[in-house]
Amino acid sequence: MGLDKEQIKEKVKQKKELRNLDDSLVYDILEKYLDKYKLSLENLDKFKIKIVVKEVRAELRLYAGRFQKSLKDRLKLLEEDNIKELLKTHTSTSERLEFYPKIKELLKALKIKSVLDLGCGINPIAIANREIEYNAIDINKDDLLLVKRFFEINRIRGSVFSYDLKKIKELPKADICLMFKILDIIEKKPYNLTERIIKLANCKYFLISFATRTLSGRPMKYKKRKWFEMLLKNLGYNYEILDSKNEIFYLFEKN
Repeated sequence: MGLDKEQIKEKVKQKKELRNLDDSLVYDILEKYLDKYKLSLENLDKFKIKIVVKEVRAELRLYAGRFQKSLKDRLKLLEEDNIKELLKTHTSTSERLEFYPKIKELLKALKIKSVLDLGCGINPIAIANREIEYNAIDINKDDLLLVKRFFEINRIRGSVFSYDLKKIKELPKADICLMFKILDIIEKKPYNLTERIIKLANCKYFLISFATRTLSGRPMKYKKRKWFEMLLKNLGYNYEILDSKNEIFYLFEKN
């Protein structure tokens, strides 16, 4: 006899790095996997259940990021104001350390007073300041807890909340929308979700990045995202490309 979805969800979240993901996201990935391969949990034996759990975990790890320290240790770094070491505990922010100063220079040059950060991770800890109203959105509860505490300590104006971008309905208004290395995770052909997010986000500017290295650290053969460039062209937006060691950034202004 097979397991039900709740039992599969519990098995998936036995991995430490996945425990703080919203249950709704786990169910969503599980249902899509089952639908893709025309599987029914009722008919799966133990071997096939292990495969399902393994594959769902692999997909969820793209959302979760990779952490070298526990939440307790990371909170301690925050309380001690050891921000650089804290940023190193998250793969994406660690890889972006050298580029954050340029991002902050860009926000200053554009006279940004409010930010909407979608799939924020702990980016706000590297970017936010008291001059900017910062809205941080993610599905990882640990990241959001860290960001919320950072806002409290530093008296940052803004909000922190959990939201599944694949179920997007409305978003806070801001001068700029940041989406760093998130679209490759949540978007699938024919790229309708990306277009919907751009149209729905009430922002003047967008700064969107994509990884230029694989998970193993190897440089990608094709760094640019032609599908994204074509989407922006179809929407009538001119863009500027900014390169960093690990990412390619697209900056554009919404008409």
